[in-house]
Amino acid sequence: MKTKEAIIERQKDFIRKMKNKTYALINSIDKSEIETILLSGSVSRADFFPRKKENGEYDGMVDLIVMRKKGCDIKADDVFGPDQKPPIPYHCIKFDDVWFEILFTDFIDTEMFSQFEEPRKFSVLESQILYDPNNLYKNELEKINQLSKEELKNYLNGTLGYIHYLISDYKKDRWYRREAFIQLHENLNTAIRTGVRALFYVNGFYSPAEDRAIYYSHSLPNLPENYAKLISQAYTQNTNSEEDYFRREKIFMENIVGFIEKTKTC
Repeated sequence: MKTKEAIIERQKDFIRKMKNKTYALINSIDKSEIETILLSGSVSRADFFPRKKENGEYDGMVDLIVMRKKGCDIKADDVFGPDQKPPIPYHCIKFDDVWFEILFTDFIDTEMFSQFEEPRKFSVLESQILYDPNNLYKNELEKINQLSKEELKNYLNGTLGYIHYLISDYKKDRWYRREAFIQLHENLNTAIRTGVRALFYVNGFYSPAEDRAIYYSHSLPNLPENYAKLISQAYTQNTNSEEDYFRREKIFMENIVGFIEKTKTC
């Protein structure tokens, strides 16, 4: 597997190029009614790794979060021109042969942030500030980070509770008596996905969208020993096997959940 760190090292010159083009875009627009601009997504993480198409374009977009000033009603079209890819639920434009995907929004204060779904919170907090001349967002970010600490504690407690519920004797018995081992395995899969989210929480991060959480979990700073091997063993399954269910459950509970609970109390 090409890890995030390996991709970052491989793509560092390319990322620099994308950032330079992003600054060129920002310098080209009228920012009189713009408060803050954030670089988000894979370019912000420095692991942007798009496929190059036959026409030379990259099959990917640079993500921006653009916040209008409070009380301002301008739209993305007023700043960036027409949306060039209407089916995508963001404002998309092409600038200097690079596609940009823009979330154009009101200023993100702590109250607005608290209403976001978790993947959006992850996206906002992994972003880099590109434009914030009045430091309004920088100052607000201190409040957002304080809110996040409290939320992550609650998320962690909630996920651990859900894991123990999913693999409790009460839940297992109904399927065990029916010899529905495929359902037992599926419930364990749900518990493992929940455990991966808990690893983000115990490291002080929101969890990203589920379709990328396991991959990015490998780059968390604080993980169980031999995590890559453990998570692979936990997910490898024979869905018709009772014995394999209990093998997987043991690996997951002793090594991953045990690590989370021990780290949580430190």
